[in-house]
Amino acid sequence: MPNALTNLAATAVILSKSAQTELVALAQSDQSKAVRTEARKRLVQSNIRLAHKVAKAHVRKGVDFNELLSCATEGILIAVNKFDPTKGASFTTHARQWMIAKCQEHVQKNSGIVHVGSRTSKKLWGGLQKARKALGQDATPAQIAAHMGLDEAEVTRCLKFMQSRGVSLDQPLSQDGATVATVVPCGNLRQDVALERTQNNERIVCALSEFAGTLSDRDRSILMGRIANGIVGTDKADADSFGCTKQRVGQIEKALRTRLASHFTRQFGQDGVTQMLRASF
Repeated sequence: MPNALTNLAATAVILSKSAQTELVALAQSDQSKAVRTEARKRLVQSNIRLAHKVAKAHVRKGVDFNELLSCATEGILIAVNKFDPTKGASFTTHARQWMIAKCQEHVQKNSGIVHVGSRTSKKLWGGLQKARKALGQDATPAQIAAHMGLDEAEVTRCLKFMQSRGVSLDQPLSQDGATVATVVPCGNLRQDVALERTQNNERIVCALSEFAGTLSDRDRSILMGRIANGIVGTDKADADSFGCTKQRVGQIEKALRTRLASHFTRQFGQDGVTQMLRASF
């Protein structure tokens, strides 16, 4: 899939706002499956370069770019189903929010986890004992790597964890009987909390997309390039890239923040906004 997406980006044709809106109408229509599938494909192709950019911005240690690209592409397909052309927003603006949401979800699930090469770990688990019988129990990682045809750095990394001694989470760590299970809180979200976060994120994305649809092209670019990027923790677009002075960009950004806050308050109420943001982050 990643190779196919990369190839698709190489031949991508970026469509106009009106052309994409027409394709969304086809994708959501009662036309034949072939017509709907072709419309989705062209929408993905038109936005795949943006998906590359969003995926690249979310790369973290332990998170694969190709997996992020797949998540961003999934965001495009979700946007096809949820886009409402009557709101006036462009499909690309709406899809970008879903790309970001899916990439963030993937990063939250995978960032910070220790990863080792799957090929190396599988071969070590299956052949380490045989290698040590042939080389001796004191064989170095370099010798094992050469014997098994593996990368030395990956072998060293894997062996560090394979040779570690497991400790029960219920084993006392101190005299008062505290254990890992009682001292370290579980990082997994309860199913109801996870569902609430997903629903809140969807509502936030839709509200942001609706607000963006009321703006001029320049103001929309500032909203997405500076305010939205700042919210999700990615680099803000350079103020010089909007065709006006930095001072003017700052003024527009300040005004957009005020208008956006009012828009969210009208949509959800002040208490609703506070509760949604608290539940989502």
